[in-house]
Amino acid sequence: MTDATRLQALEPPLRRVLRDCRKLYAACAKLMVQRHPTELGTQLASFPQLMEDLHRGLVIKVFTEIVQADGRWTTMEKQVAAMLIEHLWEEHLRGERLREAIEGLLCRSESLTWGSLLAPFVRYHPLRDGVAQVETIVSRLANLIAKCDGQPSAEETRRLHELQATVSSALRARPGGEPAWREPTSRETEFLHSPQQPTQAPAGEPGRPPGNAAQRGSGTRPPTAVTASQVNPAQRLAEALAELDALVGLVEVKKRIRSLSNFLQLQRKRQRAGLATMPISLHMSFVGNPGTGKTTVARIVGQILGSMGILPSGHLVETDRSGLVAAYAGQTAPKTNALCDSALGGVLFIDEAYSLVDSSGEDVYGREAIQTLLKRMEDDRDQFVVIVAGYPDEMDQMIRSNPGLSSRINTRIEFPDYSPIELGRIFEMLCKRNDYRLPAESRHRLLVAFADAYRQRDRHFGNGRLARNAFEDCVRHLADRIADVATLTDELMTQLKPEDISLPGIPHRRIDELIAQPHALRAVCPQCGQKPRVRGATLGKTVRCPSCQTPFAAAWAEVEHEPTAGPS
Repeated sequence: MTDATRLQALEPPLRRVLRDCRKLYAACAKLMVQRHPTELGTQLASFPQLMEDLHRGLVIKVFTEIVQADGRWTTMEKQVAAMLIEHLWEEHLRGERLREAIEGLLCRSESLTWGSLLAPFVRYHPLRDGVAQVETIVSRLANLIAKCDGQPSAEETRRLHELQATVSSALRARPGGEPAWREPTSRETEFLHSPQQPTQAPAGEPGRPPGNAAQRGSGTRPPTAVTASQVNPAQRLAEALAELDALVGLVEVKKRIRSLSNFLQLQRKRQRAGLATMPISLHMSFVGNPGTGKTTVARIVGQILGSMGILPSGHLVETDRSGLVAAYAGQTAPKTNALCDSALGGVLFIDEAYSLVDSSGEDVYGREAIQTLLKRMEDDRDQFVVIVAGYPDEMDQMIRSNPGLSSRINTRIEFPDYSPIELGRIFEMLCKRNDYRLPAESRHRLLVAFADAYRQRDRHFGNGRLARNAFEDCVRHLADRIADVATLTDELMTQLKPEDISLPGIPHRRIDELIAQPHALRAVCPQCGQKPRVRGATLGKTVRCPSCQTPFAAAWAEVEHEPTAGPS
């Protein structure tokens, strides 16, 4: 295959993964600025530009890690570099200018560490859902670069595996556990503003960013972020309710939040009309097992209340016992008050809140935190909302044990475990978001594995986290499977085959046994509600209901295990 042919095959998938990378970082910047501004603190104004710089740094770091692995510099690698520079800075470099730019990037990229480039996804909890997308983008980009000139060398293959392992490990580090977890300084990222060596600004133009006038006017810089307060309230409410509706499952939870929204809207209209209104406590308890969407719904509730003007901003501050209780006597009340101050105007979400109550009654610090919190809930009841969350039994016991809590928290919303079909839908959403395809055989294998995990679940069942962890495992298996393939196609990089499907804690051998056991798959007809039997090979395809003859997409199905025939 000639270089021209390789370049023609390489360009579409390479430009697609570069576009996905920029889109991910821009979306994360928008999410943090509009919905979690208090978490950014003094970085609020500069965060969109920082994320654009980190997106550029990630692309450059992956490129330099791979091309320097074998010490060779090929024509195809130069062509890839030219496409990267065009994507990052909209500059078309060729010849000597391209060579100088590449050498400069290779040299200067050493100042970037993976800890700095990936820090936002580790530090900010709202961005944790983007971890799998980052891993996917790094894997796709690294594979394309390694194989751009044909069969990768042994050194490139080894570096490819090392890179994937390094990124995966870095994204799962504990925030604050390593001193390397920090955003890069402006000095470190200065070269990310231009592929050329930074030049000193001419006299009379202090502080001008590096690059020429064409670059500065090219529109490659991200637009100024729009804060939540600048969005039209009606639009903001509509977006929050649309996000609620888009969540997988949680039918009763959605009804309760919708009902609360309707009630509050009616109260606001009655107030404007001069009619009497009914006072209501907005403090709530969310009960359910881990991974059932409690934090996500709490954030949406904040957005709803903020859009209606009931809360000034509607931002979410998330904490647990460690954020409220101090290590020494006399420090818990100030610590709790400071956290409440940060939540003013929004929602204070306390996960595993039952840990503040000791059954022995000897936890002086936890009791002090609760008493301080109760006073703030009363004094500032119009300024912030407290949502406590945790396991159902423990949360009910906690609220019953304290009259102050039971009188202020009278809204209880239960979050059920996700069913195997809902876990499959979450997995499928992750696939669509990351440009992966899930053929019928893979759906079948995944579905029976989810059904087995669901049958054996206990209170520590992972729910949505299980689906996300399974997706990340499958992507890693795919990356290992195609690592030694010389020519990569879109199909190879995006199709999760049955051999890639796995669940944490469930060996491949166990899934093989589940597939072999007699079982039936029943899809629910959306028209008549009947559950016709479908074959594994038709999952994800259109089938016809035998009862009402309505065609429908049988994306997922219920798994019914059939008894094996005993001896006659």
